Amino acid sequence: MPRSAYERSKGVETVSWREFPLGKGIALSVLEETTAAGRQARGQALLDVLDAAAGLPPCKLTVADRPQRHRTRGGRLELKTYGYYRIAWEATPRRGTIRIYNLTAIRQQVLAPKVFLETLLHEWVHHYDFTGLQLDRSPHTSGFFNRIRDLAETLGVGYVTPPKRESAAAEASDDVVISGSDRLRPGGVPPPKWIRDQVLALFGRPRT
Repeated sequence: MPRSAYERSKGVETVSWREFPLGKGIALSVLEETTAAGRQARGQALLDVLDAAAGLPPCKLTVADRPQRHRTRGGRLELKTYGYYRIAWEATPRRGTIRIYNLTAIRQQVLAPKVFLETLLHEWVHHYDFTGLQLDRSPHTSGFFNRIRDLAETLGVGYVTPPKRESAAAEASDDVVISGSDRLRPGGVPPPKWIRDQVLALFGRPRT
């Protein structure tokens, strides 16, 4: 019986490379940038190195010079989105895009360098899951976070990825959007309204 995407994700703890990714210098240079344009240029250079070394289709990065999408309740921050990964499910090869917000949600300060790089690596591992491991969804399992740490250590920036435990809702990854005929997120359930509103605000309404 085929293993589920959840089981496969949990069981893989490292990233497999066709050739060693020579991206340490680029990763360190990402930490030196604070502007959206600079982070997008150096972040894209890092993604290009990772995609080539892992044998993956290209992944495009956009760094938005705007505050993180967020939600408040009773005047307090309840939820915020650092960034997200979008996969064109029906494309061949499948096309991936990453979007990261360069400003914090409430104070609208520039995102800390380590947080930005960790977010970039986090979203790229979603790209690896879909286009490398060929999973039909990319849940936040313990294996997923182990792959992020393995990637960071490979690049010599392991200190940017603090340990994270697998959440009870690991089946659902709210920072992943699948575009295709079903327009469902990983897990096969409709995304919450705030995700739908975010996608519509960024990409417009889907064509009929």
